[in-house]
Amino acid sequence: MVRIAIALVASSLACSPSTASITSSLIDDFSGPSSAANGFTRSQNGGAAVSGGAGVLPLGGGFAFVAEPPNDAHIFNGISLEVGGNLGQGTLFLSLIGADNQYFAVDVPLNDYVHDGYVWITFNQIDAEFGNEPDTIAAGLSAGIGIRLIELDFLATEFGGGGPLTIDNLEFRAAALPAPGAAALLGLAGMLGGRRRR
Repeated sequence: MVRIAIALVASSLACSPSTASITSSLIDDFSGPSSAANGFTRSQNGGAAVSGGAGVLPLGGGFAFVAEPPNDAHIFNGISLEVGGNLGQGTLFLSLIGADNQYFAVDVPLNDYVHDGYVWITFNQIDAEFGNEPDTIAAGLSAGIGIRLIELDFLATEFGGGGPLTIDNLEFRAAALPAPGAAALLGLAGMLGGRRRR
């Protein structure tokens, strides 16, 4: 009976968007000075640096990722990022620009998308935050217009600042990573199922 209940919970979690089969494409894991991947090159400004396997963003700092030729991300739904440190009164901004400026979203605030040290924002949410028509980015990607520039900037608000922030594992993703509780339940279900068969 316990095995059936756990299997049902695991099955429902596996079917949810957060735990579906995940496809991702690394943009940068900040493991070194030239760790950007998939055709992207990284530059930094405002005191941003790479240290200890992570990107470090002080207030006023930023990273830019340029892909030439533009990256074809049409199979993905959004962008994810690991974030650590104190946002305080600062704002982490994302900018995304398509090839030949065919579509763009500049200075999209990410603070409301930071949960448990992880950012997940879909292309449609980026469009909505910037004021684009729905599916602007997705339609551009589907038409073969790749992403040329991604930028992350940590800026102070008029009320003060925070930081520094650390960032890691910037990726295109087809779905969000599983929530930690969901991953633990799936692991428990697998262990109990394995014990029962022995």
